[in-house]
Amino acid sequence: MFKIIIIGDPCCGKTSLLLRATQDKKNETYSMTVGVDCKSRLFQRNERNYKLQIWDTAGQEKFRTLTTSYYRGTSCCILVFDITNAESFYHLFQWID
Repeated sequence: MFKIIIIGDPCCGKTSLLLRATQDKKNETYSMTVGVDCKSRLFQRNERNYKLQIWDTAGQEKFRTLTTSYYRGTSCCILVFDITNAESFYHLFQWID
């Protein structure tokens, strides 16, 4: 099993990425993630089974202390930012600090 966490500012596409990776769906509407959301995907590679556990964290500042506890045990961290908003890129440094 691989635990993956997605972090970034609000409204930058974290939930859309999660839904696309786990359910192959496009997220047509915006809904705010409260706290964290977790979805899994199973796949097979070279006759071995793998499970991805992908955690979507809330981007709002008020959830920052809650979501940092989910960092433990992660295999990978996906940093997401809005390419039309440079500040969303610079805010990533606050998340990983």
